[in-house]
Amino acid sequence: MDSADVKVLATLALVAIALRLGWFVHQRSMSSKPIHGGVASQFFNYLSGMCFVAILPTVCVSVLILRPEALLIAGMTWHPLLLAVLTLALGSIAFALLHALVERGPMRRAAQAEAAQDARGWTEQDAKSSGL
Repeated sequence: MDSADVKVLATLALVAIALRLGWFVHQRSMSSKPIHGGVASQFFNYLSGMCFVAILPTVCVSVLILRPEALLIAGMTWHPLLLAVLTLALGSIAFALLHALVERGPMRRAAQAEAAQDARGWTEQDAKSSGL
């Protein structure tokens, strides 16, 4: 197999790993705390998680398989790898901020609705439907 083919396959594998790990993190995030901001908020949450979890596989694939010429560990500069890691980290932060902006209003409304439900107390209808 040609060196260019290996690099293309490694890059495709890296993208697939990042997409799958990002989906796993997104699902865990939604199960621990529901998202109230709709599709846009879920999308930004997914992208933030995907960028964050893609950092380690990017480093591993770059060092072990892609081996960029500028990545001489003992001495020379690491531009391609550092640029990729910095871009992923900044992307994760940016998407997390966008998620927070979109989620802010709906989360506040959901908290107010829950507080109103708690303030209402136990009604006769709740007692009848509880099965106690």
